[in-house]
Amino acid sequence: MERVAVSPPGSDRALRPAVFRVLGPLTLTSGADALVLPPSKVTSLLAALLLHPGEVVSVGALQQAIWGDERPGSAKAALQTCALRLRQLFSRYGITGSVIKTVPGGYRITATAETVDLMLFRDLIRRSRDEPDPEAELALLEEALALWSDPMLANVPSEALHRDVVPRISEERVRVIERVCDLKIGLGRDRSVQGELWTATRAYPANERFSAQLASVLYRTGRQADALAELRRIREHLGNELGVAPGPALRGLELTILRGEAPTPAGPVSPPAATPARYPLAPGFVGRDALGGTIAERLRAGCPIVVLSGPPGVGKTALARHVGQLVADDFPGGQARFEVSTAAASPLEHVERQLHAAFGRDAGARGGRRLLVLDDVVDARQARELPALLTAGDALLLTSRQSLSGPVARLGGWLHRVEPLDPADSLRMLAVTLGPERVDADPRAATALAALCDHLPLALRVAATRILLRARMSLAEAVQWLGADPLGRLSLPGEPDMSLGFRFDETLSRTGEALAAAFVRLATAAPTPITVDRAAQLLDVQASAARDLLDALVDHSLVEEAVDHYWIRGLLRRHAHAVAARPNPPPHPYRAKGPL
Repeated sequence: MERVAVSPPGSDRALRPAVFRVLGPLTLTSGADALVLPPSKVTSLLAALLLHPGEVVSVGALQQAIWGDERPGSAKAALQTCALRLRQLFSRYGITGSVIKTVPGGYRITATAETVDLMLFRDLIRRSRDEPDPEAELALLEEALALWSDPMLANVPSEALHRDVVPRISEERVRVIERVCDLKIGLGRDRSVQGELWTATRAYPANERFSAQLASVLYRTGRQADALAELRRIREHLGNELGVAPGPALRGLELTILRGEAPTPAGPVSPPAATPARYPLAPGFVGRDALGGTIAERLRAGCPIVVLSGPPGVGKTALARHVGQLVADDFPGGQARFEVSTAAASPLEHVERQLHAAFGRDAGARGGRRLLVLDDVVDARQARELPALLTAGDALLLTSRQSLSGPVARLGGWLHRVEPLDPADSLRMLAVTLGPERVDADPRAATALAALCDHLPLALRVAATRILLRARMSLAEAVQWLGADPLGRLSLPGEPDMSLGFRFDETLSRTGEALAAAFVRLATAAPTPITVDRAAQLLDVQASAARDLLDALVDHSLVEEAVDHYWIRGLLRRHAHAVAARPNPPPHPYRAKGPL
């Protein structure tokens, strides 16, 4: 690894290692000399590279970081100009070595723990995990926290970085602060840690762990009223800001304090308990960092049920896996993921058997709170039964093609309708499989390809995989090839789960014949927005019945709802035409079974 050095302009002093700081305002330092870079596109480029030290950052990702969705017409040439200006900046300040390298598909910055504070921060955390001595572990973690100075990247004008990357890195800092406070409490430093916990609870007002730590310390040091006041503060904050109640740990602590029971002794310090292995991320997971962070925060805050709904192929399962990674340390009892769609008559018994196989029959009582990810819940009946699997502190993360709004409203929790990717993330997903150099070489064709896929992650992955098998086909030719038969070509031979048509058929079969027939009738009409009156005319029913049908189709993720109309996505509309052309199309929704 090359060593980077810097000497101030006009200086005769020997070259010294240059250090880039991103855990605060973006700064270039060398010994006592420091340069805080002014806000500019060049500063955004440098920040995007330093936040992924040693990695290749694609052209598309860098353009997003610099310009967001308002890229100039010649974005590729403009990026090259930014890179040239950054190299000129380095030269002006005497930085030597190939710091920024142009590589196929993007750029990479040469970096080590000596030259980028983010890498040093992570290196110190890694070393702390191997320390058996609490004092030595604490020293390493405090050294890591000393690298931070707020606000992070305050001089970097990139909305994309502040939205998608900075929150993830800031979450790493939060985990370290939590561990530092645990160590100090375990070492009997209750009074000295109070100030740090007070600051942490105000900086992160929804963090239940900080509040529990602070309330416990206050109670143990004889400040019962202050401890109850802190618990009251976080209860009100969670209720007003997130619409959730405190988790079982905070509720139990409040009961202990109210009853005047003996405070729990701090006890010896031990590292976090080992957990069952985390399940792997979905390959090529792209985007949705902000959404993943929001879902993770709700689960940490004690929300017992979170539902991710949406059409087939939209990436619900991948998002659930991503969230599982984010909250792994918050569920010391472990995580498990089950599919419930293939369950027999009683999904509860089916999942319960898998749960006992994964954790044992008393794991919930012994190992702390668990996260249970239930994939592809078929209907509301299944969802209503599943909370019976939970023990105190556990959480359910459900994915479903139905909204499951009834069980959520009845049982409490939160639901989110997962949308297709935005265009920029669709291009990033194509670049993961096809290679960034191929996407960047013909961005117009790549954009058309993503649009043909309705920006559905499954469709994008299948399309990119099939195009890889046609090495001599240009991206523009691939758009023509896919456009000739999108549904037929958005499938992998012998892999029904990787076929969009199969997924759509499966979804229609779950709705029942009458509702499926209503969908086909509406989707094969002219591709215009659908009003309630237009639906009533097409289905030959009263307006009230048409509204009920449309709402049911929205619930099954087959129809989208706007303020004053409904609409159907392109690939689902194509599938409806294919269904209508089959020898035995679905019957008329009312002539077959009568009104729904």
